[in-house]
Amino acid sequence: MNMANDNIQNYSYGDENIRTLEGVEHIRLRPGMYIGTLGNGDDPADGIYVLLKEVVDNSIDEFSAGYGKQIQISVSDKEVIVRDFGRGIPLNSVVKAVSILNTGGKYDSKGYKKSVGLNGVGLKAVNALSSHFYVEAYRDGMCSYAEFSAGKLLNDGMKETKEKNGTYVRFTPDDNLFVGYSYNIEFVESMIKNYSYLKKGLTLNLNGTAYKSENGLLDLINEKMTEEPFYAPIHISGEDIEIVITHGSSYGENITSFVNGQNTRDGGTHLAAVREAISKTLKEFFKTYSKKDFAPEDIRQGIIGAISIQIQEPIFANQAKTKLGSTYMWNTEIENEDGTRSYDIGPTIRSHVNDFVKTNLDNYLHMHKEIIPALQDKIVSSEKERQEISSIQKKTKER
Repeated sequence: MNMANDNIQNYSYGDENIRTLEGVEHIRLRPGMYIGTLGNGDDPADGIYVLLKEVVDNSIDEFSAGYGKQIQISVSDKEVIVRDFGRGIPLNSVVKAVSILNTGGKYDSKGYKKSVGLNGVGLKAVNALSSHFYVEAYRDGMCSYAEFSAGKLLNDGMKETKEKNGTYVRFTPDDNLFVGYSYNIEFVESMIKNYSYLKKGLTLNLNGTAYKSENGLLDLINEKMTEEPFYAPIHISGEDIEIVITHGSSYGENITSFVNGQNTRDGGTHLAAVREAISKTLKEFFKTYSKKDFAPEDIRQGIIGAISIQIQEPIFANQAKTKLGSTYMWNTEIENEDGTRSYDIGPTIRSHVNDFVKTNLDNYLHMHKEIIPALQDKIVSSEKERQEISSIQKKTKER
């Protein structure tokens, strides 16, 4: 007798096996679907950093919408506190906003046109995966508060307050899920610095230390470079896009990418677009300037840079938001006067990035001709190195 088939035949599958998970129960049951790896904090991609980021992202979105110029963050032992000075969660919606899936203020693009958190899960995931979660929303002299444990509401209410408008969140990740975890403050500092580079004018205070950038991505590149560049970094920016590039002697490409303030470590459509745009623009420039026809791989060899774009309703590969999958700068559904629906579709990310780089990088090189010789020498050096390696490989194969 086949025991496997016998077990299947004896298994009872009826109405009692059909379950509906209430509230944030599904997040606790399948946390990996929402925050990726749980981990213990030894890796910057571990879930405890995703929880922190989900809370800070909401505060960043408030700043991007024009509200609040400071965010206070405290990471002490296993407890995290984030206080912003935005508009605050609407008082009668605090419990729903942090505990009911698919509930949030970002489905309506009028409220948050270029937000990171668009799926209504962020704070719910933090709440569900924390042994203790407490939130206060301040609006015009009133405070709405709620306290939870593992996503279950313990108490809530309303009271008067003298606090400035904004939101206060305090949580402790559940050590039954994040076994033996602790926050590596260096990882947290790196996250906070990235926020400051991407949001000029915003002050982020982490454990008493203030982070604020005056030059955006240029500050990021200058701080992270571990070698002397061949020429001063090229910094170009426009509406919804900012790019910094230079070349170093290291092998390969090192371009950091961001979407709406989110560090897309795994790249995506925007990174592919900027790689293509830089190659095409420099190739065309040197064809005219010095009659040289360089290969794209030689142009990009040793490149160091960063790109940040702002798009409406970005589509990410997962809740961790590490790779952009969007095709268009915006793709908004519109309700017409007659009740029908249509779509306002913007330019593709590829064409937007290519047009921006083609115009602005070419203009920059014509205005800063002093960097052209160093840039060309670097590309020529990469071309020569590639050809030598190819020759060696060919001879080795022949042998």
